[in-house]
Amino acid sequence: MTLGGRAAEEICFDEITTGASNDLEKVTATAKQMVMRFGMSDKLGPRVFGHDHGQPFLGREFSSEPDYSDEIAREIDDEIRRIIESAHVQAKEILSQRREELTKLSEVLLKRETIEKEQFERLLDGATESEVFGDEAPVVIDKLPAIAELPAERSGREAPRPLPRPGFGTAE
Repeated sequence: MTLGGRAAEEICFDEITTGASNDLEKVTATAKQMVMRFGMSDKLGPRVFGHDHGQPFLGREFSSEPDYSDEIAREIDDEIRRIIESAHVQAKEILSQRREELTKLSEVLLKRETIEKEQFERLLDGATESEVFGDEAPVVIDKLPAIAELPAERSGREAPRPLPRPGFGTAE
């Protein structure tokens, strides 16, 4: 769930930071490959777009040579955006439905910094922090507010506007 961090920021803090920039790079690269390399677009069909000419032995990145029109390039961009926006909406829906678990796990992570996969799964399944960690002492950090103490809304600041969706009219 590559966009989970960005979605969690929006849900918990009602704003977006630069912390999710690497997630955006990864999800964009994945969506681009889905459309251009793996033919996973219903709109564009099962076709590969661009020819790879890479020289990885020289340490260079792969480049691609377009073999499609500007109109197709716009459709590729639209499909990449659609995939990313759909994943973002899905991430926000899942995290909104599980807001209580999100808050609980966030508070545990603020105290402990890292947890193992098994510990994470047990916490999601409803185990308490003491049941999962026993007598293991958490990392102590001074003056750290609990997620529940943070304001639900940003007072006096306008919420981020949604991006316009090409081909779907204006964003509301």
